[in-house]
Amino acid sequence: MVVLFLAVALVFPAIMSASAATSEEPDNFVPYYDQLDANGKAIFDALESADAEAHEITVGLPVILTAKANDPHTAEEYVRNLLRTTIDDAFDALRLSSPMAYWGWTVSTVPYPTADLTITGNTATVTEIYFQIRLDQYPPDPETGVFGGIQKMLDDLNAALEKFSTDGKTVRDKVEDINNYLVNLVTYDPNWESEEKSRYAHDAYGALVDPKHYAVCDGYSEAFLLLCQKEGIECVIVYGTAISNMENHAWNYVKMDNGKWYAVDVTWNDGSNNAYLLKGGDTFFYTHHQGVYLKSGWIPYPFISPVLSDTAYDHTPVAWYGNYSWLLAVVIVALISAVLYKYSRGNK
Repeated sequence: MVVLFLAVALVFPAIMSASAATSEEPDNFVPYYDQLDANGKAIFDALESADAEAHEITVGLPVILTAKANDPHTAEEYVRNLLRTTIDDAFDALRLSSPMAYWGWTVSTVPYPTADLTITGNTATVTEIYFQIRLDQYPPDPETGVFGGIQKMLDDLNAALEKFSTDGKTVRDKVEDINNYLVNLVTYDPNWESEEKSRYAHDAYGALVDPKHYAVCDGYSEAFLLLCQKEGIECVIVYGTAISNMENHAWNYVKMDNGKWYAVDVTWNDGSNNAYLLKGGDTFFYTHHQGVYLKSGWIPYPFISPVLSDTAYDHTPVAWYGNYSWLLAVVIVALISAVLYKYSRGNK
């Protein structure tokens, strides 16, 4: 009976576990850009491909925004809200996937755009929007005292990317080399809460080019993304919330050679001995949450991000019987107790 019980208790669950191990869904991630609507893509394309000397951009909307309401004011507000969502999504996608696009480096340098909005009766219509970049927000060259221009900043950023090299043969080795390079190069901006904070702490430019190499989480993650792109590694940035302090945070997901996605938080690896390198969803989401937390509650993440692997990339699979060791211990304790009970009864 004992042998039969053990067979049922251990072998059957092992068969079920083996069948469940192959149930992970394939990667169906759609890039952030492709998740935008037609107008969002038009805005993204215009900002990403802008010439360094282009400080004003006009974007014609491929899908004209129009709304009709009971009064012109309500129609106008409705159209403006649609436009605001489209623009916000386009800028988010730009910052999350194309850090070389300088229009997205510092959001405050791009005032909210004006729109070619017309009202006819109770109908509001938008066909074009206009963006301007405020160059007065960019710092002067420390040597000349004059702003050197966007193209120089782009050239400096490209040169900084070229400084990185890796001898890694596998995707795993390259990802770790990129992570370690940034951990050793970048310092979390000690003044991030004060007026003295680094101007480019939120951008790859601050992490890789600025002499102090000060950055905060989105600067780390943008630099990581650019270096992954340089090495041909599929990678995205994810915005969310650090659960420990409920503050906004940014990190990366990378696609490994097994076709699965894993989390890398370079910011937190800086000082934690790479505790957040290639993590799986089983532990990562205890500390990170996709979406922004405000007093009004959680604001959903604007994009569908990659689905993380269940376990870490370096996870060592537990032998099937390891998952049921507790049950085996219970059985052994029960058998010993039964033997001791029988023995004590026989000695009376």
